[in-house]
Parts: sequence; C-alpha cells; structure tokens
Amino acid sequence: MTSRLLLLLSVCLPFTALAGEPKPRTYDIVIVGGGKTEAEAQAALDKLKPKVLWVRLSTTGFPGVSKSDEYPGLNKGLYIAVLGLCPKGGDTDIKKLMKAVKAHAPGAYSKSIKGQYGDPCPPDSAFLPPDAEEKPLLDRIAKEPESAEAFYAYAAYLKENGRLGESQAMVDEALRLNPNHAEARSLTEVLMVLMTD
Repeated sequence: MTSRLLLLLSVCLPFTALAGEPKPRTYDIVIVGGGKTEAEAQAALDKLKPKVLWVRLSTTGFPGVSKSDEYPGLNKGLYIAVLGLCPKGGDTDIKKLMKAVKAHAPGAYSKSIKGQYGDPCPPDSAFLPPDAEEKPLLDRIAKEPESAEAFYAYAAYLKENGRLGESQAMVDEALRLNPNHAEARSLTEVLMVLMTD
C-alpha cells in the first residue's frame, strides 16, 4: 500500500507543481537605446533623464540597463536601455506610449516578448507635455531641485490626477530630501492604499 501511494505521489506532484506556476504572458518591452557596451545603453538613459523627471526618479527597477540575453527573442550579446515592460491587453495603449516616448528618444522602439515580468510599464503621461496647471510645478522643481516641498506639491498634483505611479516617484524624492516631511509621509500611506486596491 505504501509503495503504491509513493508511486502515485511521484507521478502526480510534478503535474500539481506545473499547474500552480503562472503562465508566461506577452509583453511589449520598451527600449530607448543600447549597444555593445553597458556604457552605450546607459548613455541612452542618461540622455533621457533631463527631459523626463520620472525617468530620473523612478525606483521600480525600470528604467534600467540589461543584457539583451535576459529577454527571449532579442538579439544576443547587446546591452539595452529598458524603459519598462507593458503586458499585452493591460491598461497601457502601447502606440500612445511609444509616440510620447519617441518625442524624447526618437530611436525608441518596442518588441513583443513572452515571460513573467510583473507590470513595470512606464506611465505614458510622464512623457506628454505638461498642461497649464502642471508646468509651474515642474518649473519650481527645476528652480528648487533640493526642495522636498516642491516635490511634495507635484506629487500631490499627480495623485489628484490619478497618476499614482508618478506621484509615488515624486513623494519618494521628497522623503529622500526630507525624511521628516509629514505631509509626504501621509501621502505615501494614501498612495500605498490606492495602489493596492
């Protein structure tokens, strides 16, 4: 009886483990440059950082430099500047995103790949021209790059406009500049709740 049970378990367990593993999804990987060296890929990101505040401040792991070998279907042996990965069928309109990104990085492109990468998709709104209400907030940050209050004010504006990922990046910067900024700490807690709903 025991040997039959062991045989049954040894046959069934691998299938059970496989059934519980998530299936690979299709993503659009957004690449803004690259080359044969890590420095070439980093230069593409560095060129974008002064133009788009989110690129400079994002702490999600993207944008970043990776080896192309890490992603199926890409040419091997290169370094790439990856802005993010957007799941197909998700909330992001990849055509709209790429149009916005190309305004800042004309050589940017996207490619479909399969895998499991979560949802590190860049917010297309971060690449669009600011509206009349947003522009003074960005101008203040440009004039006061070490002001936690300037970053907090922009984070609050972004949160009110439903741009939660961008708001989180700005409030993180406010807290980096002043870890005791009470309003920024409160906003972080609010964002945490909103982003997990």
